[in-house]
Order: sequence, then C-alpha cells, then structure tokens
Amino acid sequence: MREQLLHRPLIGVLIGLCLGLSLTFGWWPVVAGLLLAGVVRDLRFGILVLLAFGVGWFLRPPPPAGFFESIEFGGVAQVVSVPDHYGAKTSAMIELRGEKYRLMVEEGGSFARGDTLRVKGILGPLSEASGYGGGARGVLRATRVETLREGARWWHWASAVATSFRNSVDSGLSEHSAALVRGVCFNQTDGLLIEDWEAFRRFGIVHLLSASGFHVVVVAGMLLGLISLFPIPRLWQIGIVLAVLGLFAMAAGFRPPIVRAVLMTAALLPAYALRREADGLSAVAFAGVLNLVLNPAVIVDLGFHLSMVTTLGLVMVVTERRWRDWTWVRRVTYPSLVATLASFPLVGFVFGEVSLIGILGNLVVAPLVGLLVVLSLLSWGIGILVPPLGEGLWRIVDLYAEVIRVLVFLGSEVPGGRVGVPAFSVIGLVCLYGLLVLAWGRYAVD
Repeated sequence: MREQLLHRPLIGVLIGLCLGLSLTFGWWPVVAGLLLAGVVRDLRFGILVLLAFGVGWFLRPPPPAGFFESIEFGGVAQVVSVPDHYGAKTSAMIELRGEKYRLMVEEGGSFARGDTLRVKGILGPLSEASGYGGGARGVLRATRVETLREGARWWHWASAVATSFRNSVDSGLSEHSAALVRGVCFNQTDGLLIEDWEAFRRFGIVHLLSASGFHVVVVAGMLLGLISLFPIPRLWQIGIVLAVLGLFAMAAGFRPPIVRAVLMTAALLPAYALRREADGLSAVAFAGVLNLVLNPAVIVDLGFHLSMVTTLGLVMVVTERRWRDWTWVRRVTYPSLVATLASFPLVGFVFGEVSLIGILGNLVVAPLVGLLVVLSLLSWGIGILVPPLGEGLWRIVDLYAEVIRVLVFLGSEVPGGRVGVPAFSVIGLVCLYGLLVLAWGRYAVD
C-alpha cells in the first residue's frame, strides 16, 4: 500500500489539500496527518502533503456564520452557482461584499451563473436546516432582481438546455414520473414527493436521484456509442464527448459529484484514445484536487465525499486484470458491493444508519435508472426533431418510470434492511477508512 501511494503524487496533494481545508472545522486534520506520516514514512511524499496542506489552509472556507439581525439590502452581486428552480422560485449562491450568500427569488429569476445582478431585498441569517450552507453567510430574500451584465454564454446555453428538458418532461409525463425523470437526469428535484425520496433512501439508492458519476458514465457511454457510428477520428470523438459532458454538467447544476465525474472522464479518455493504460487512482485525485481548488466549500459537501469514496473504492478494487478474469456474475455484483461498502462508514457517520439492502437496490434499480436516463434524453432529443414521435416515446418513459417507483417502494419495505450505527467522531471515521485502505494494500493490489 505504501508503494502504491508513493508512486501517485496526486494522491498526496489531494490528502494534504483536504486536511488543510478541513482546519476550519477543528484540529482533527492534524491527527489524520500524523497517522498518514506514520504509515508512509517518506520525506518527499511528506513534503508534498505538507505543501498541499498549506495551500488548503490558505484556501480554507470561512467558519459557519453566526446569527445576525435581518436588514434591508440593495446593491450589486454576482451569481457564483448554477441556479436551482423550485416551481416558480429560484435559488442561487451569490457573492456580495467578498462573502457568499444564498439568494432566494420567489418568482422569475431568469439569470445564470456568472451574471451580475442588482438586488433589493431582506438580508438575514441562514435557517437551522441550512447547516453550513456551502459557505454562505446568510440568505438574501429578494423583492427585486435586475440583470446588469450577463456572464459567459455557455452558462446561458446550459440553462437553456435544462429549461428545454424540463418543459419537455412536464408536457410529456405524469406529475410523479416527471419529478423522477427531472431528478435522475438534470438534478431538478423540485416536485419530488417526500415519500419517493424516503423510499429511495431506505432502499439505499438515494444517490440515483441526482446527476452524479453514474449518470456521467451512462451519458458518456451513450454518446460514444452514437458517435462511433460515424467515420469520425478517435480524438475528435473524445473532444465531442467531453464538450457535451461539460454542457451536461453545467445544465445539471455543476454539482461536485458530476464535476468530479466529468474531470475523471477528461483524464481517462485521452488514455483510451492513445491506447494507453489509464491510472484510475490518479484520475480520481486529479478530479478531487480541481474540485476543491475551484470551490473550497466543497470540502463539506456530502455528495462530493460520497462520490469520492465510492469511486476510489471502485478503482482500487475493480482493476482491469480482475475485470477480465471475473465471470459475468462477479462483474454484475462486485462493483455494487464495493461501492456500498466504501460508503458505509460515511453514511453511518452522517445518518446514523446504513442500508444493508442497498446492495440489492443498486443491483436491481441502478441499471433500470441508467436505461431511464438514456430513454429520457433520447425522447427529449427526438421530440425536438419530430414532436409526434417524441410524444409517443414519452408515454413509454412514463410507464417505465412508474415501474421503477413501484420496485423502489417494494424494496424499501423489506424488513431488516436498515441497521442503526452508534455515534462516532470524525477521528473514528478517519480510522475506519484507514483500515479499509490498509485492507486494500494487503488484498486488493494487483
């Protein structure tokens, strides 16, 4: 295991950066760093981790905001996140006076990331339910919003793509099916019933309700399959796929899990084009480092952490040689088992319980959701070109989405599927993952 780390400097950069960024929330990163030093025992690797630690400390997000009195505000702010839409309401992160706030607009809100706005409203503290709020210092509930200057055009293109998909889904599907399809394809989870969300959570597959690495793999596979039908050079194929994936990531909210997946794809696909063996661990580290540098507040994003630990687990265990040697049964079951086990410590730490039946849920429902994503995107695209044919395809998608909902509800009611986990500290979480890494070093290295 020690040799595996020493030959991958990006892993050291990622670890050091994470530890430095985490100093905002306590001194446990120092303990974790000492444990790492005891395992690796290499001066050059230690210096690299220490330098990355310093960068993380410099970039560390602000501490959670305290309470302050609500005041009237009027001024200029810049949108620094992709807006979320909840029916007629719009929400986005804005930068104001050098600090971030959550902007809430009751109606309208036709703006995109990068736009400069003149905003008038009430500036107040975050609610208790908001938690850290992605580094936001408070909430600005706008009564008036005016766009002064538009940002980069590609953010508006992505917004137009998301709006087009939303309108097509809403007109072609029933209410429940539309909410499910919007969530699994473009992270538009408004309208999703709380009982649906709870059923997915109890079945251990709530991660399927938002665009993530799984969805990027599905979309990338679909694009590569379509493009390979045309006589296009390999490098051009890769470039087209990456451009479309970038637009897809922006349209789906540019959230950490999907950004991580697109960056990994950007690191791995050139190796495929040049017929070279790619290094999955370095690709994950590369994606994680860029994610954290671009948005340091991601260090507290649960989706980012779940995406990282499950992907690291997969690339550490599901190697190319093993994949060739495995039977089709192992190819179907082992990745789901590895991803579930890799996420258990983090899920237990955050939610106080783990879903044992989640392994079955991923085996049964994940492939169905992947097909739902493909069918929905095809129905949307065909509907733009040939509206009558698109309407017919949406009817098929509607029935298929309802079948998935029924399966999820049945699976979520299986007795004994959830197990409570005693509360433990962040240090305990670090130690648990340390044990998993040690096990990998002993049993999972080719």
